[in-house]
Amino acid sequence: MSRFVKATAAVLVQGAGGAARRHLARMREYGTPIVAAVRPGAGGRTFDGVPVFGSVADAVEATGAGASVAFLPAEVVVEGLAEAAQAGLQLAVSVTEGVPAHDALRAIEAAEVAGMRILGPNSPGMVLPHARRLLGFLPAQLVAPGPVAILARSGTLSYEVALELARAGLGVALWMGIGGDAIKGSTFAGLLPLVLDEPTVEALVLVGEIGGCDEEEAAALLAGTGLPTVALVAGRHAPSGVSLGHAGAIVDGGVGGYEDKVAALEAAGVAVVDRPSAIPGRLSSVLTRVNR
Repeated sequence: MSRFVKATAAVLVQGAGGAARRHLARMREYGTPIVAAVRPGAGGRTFDGVPVFGSVADAVEATGAGASVAFLPAEVVVEGLAEAAQAGLQLAVSVTEGVPAHDALRAIEAAEVAGMRILGPNSPGMVLPHARRLLGFLPAQLVAPGPVAILARSGTLSYEVALELARAGLGVALWMGIGGDAIKGSTFAGLLPLVLDEPTVEALVLVGEIGGCDEEEAAALLAGTGLPTVALVAGRHAPSGVSLGHAGAIVDGGVGGYEDKVAALEAAGVAVVDRPSAIPGRLSSVLTRVNR
């Protein structure tokens, strides 16, 4: 069984505001085993039939949850993710935008010490179609089970990629948004070894963008793996020094430029395309069709 499936066998939600409750219902409808919600001071209540606990530790003790989806205000993300790590969770998906870089570093350090993986901050989440798991708010209804893994920095651009795969009859094994912030808990390179171990993955789509060095680091790991990979890199015509959409999508002093990313990926044997609709054609010759 996939390590991602094991980690998400029982999931809790941190935060119980309007967004959390709305997406909690969507995640449950998809099939995600949401076993608890956490809201300090609200222990003993229920939200839509889900028991509420005052702390992550109490929720884990009562339910055995192994993963969290954290719908937390930016000012309490550090404390919330540190609490999740200290409670023994294996995975936390942090959807919060606007987390200060220093706070993100503190949360990631606490998670690393405790052995918890963070997806995000500023992540739209993850989908495991074979296991019917949705953590976050990716549009899981777009995809059917299949052999393609999607790793994306840009959440909404990955929606377009998923839609193009669906139109071509190509299914998805896993879909993860790592978040567009410069400081994040999981990178392409950090997730690739786990993706390569996934038994259902036959090919990979990287949805990248300018800024940082995620794509270059991924290229170094992909070289020689033999995994069919297609990449789409956004920001080809972006001016230097201007942040576009994401805090991490900025070319600064020549670092993180489009041409360097494309060169590194192509040198590793990755096919780089310039639009989502070109992706299925580059994959179809090496993949089985989706089983609907």
